[in-house]
Amino acid sequence: MKFLLDTKHLWILLALLVLGGVAAWEARSWMVPDTYGDLMGRYGPYRAAALEQIAARPSVIIADSVCHECHQDVEEERTDSKHATVRCIHCHGLARKHVAQAQAAAKSPDATIAPAQEWDGDPLTKIDLYITQDRATCLVCHEENVGMPEWFQKINVEEHLDDQGAEEPDSKETCFECHGGHDTAP
Repeated sequence: MKFLLDTKHLWILLALLVLGGVAAWEARSWMVPDTYGDLMGRYGPYRAAALEQIAARPSVIIADSVCHECHQDVEEERTDSKHATVRCIHCHGLARKHVAQAQAAAKSPDATIAPAQEWDGDPLTKIDLYITQDRATCLVCHEENVGMPEWFQKINVEEHLDDQGAEEPDSKETCFECHGGHDTAP
């Protein structure tokens, strides 16, 4: 009996560990979705049903076709350009508010559409729709970097601006001395 009294603290600890384990197992069953690790664990820590749920959500990205409903001139300008496959959102932002305003204006002539703002220079900007006549926008894709595919149009900025005789090489609008944003051919 003395043995049991001397080890009472260990029995209490063991009971707490067992109760904690049971509580953790129960909490796990509440938190882990039913479809987690389906198909007898073949996918491991993955929930295949998540793909269906994600696909059912409305898209947060505006399709270019929505932009082209009002901006047919831009669509025509981009048709045969090297930027034909570049999405509008890549250079002008998500434009969700802008599209909502344009759709409201189509229904009501009193509705207004806010003009695009000047880009703030932040690649992760929160601006809904912006104008990007800024060389930093171009260089996000075209500045020569290690690991870019050989076929991709890249430039060494200093050499390119010097070769082309840029009037103001340090200007943020220097790319637009020769190139358009939508049709980039000089």
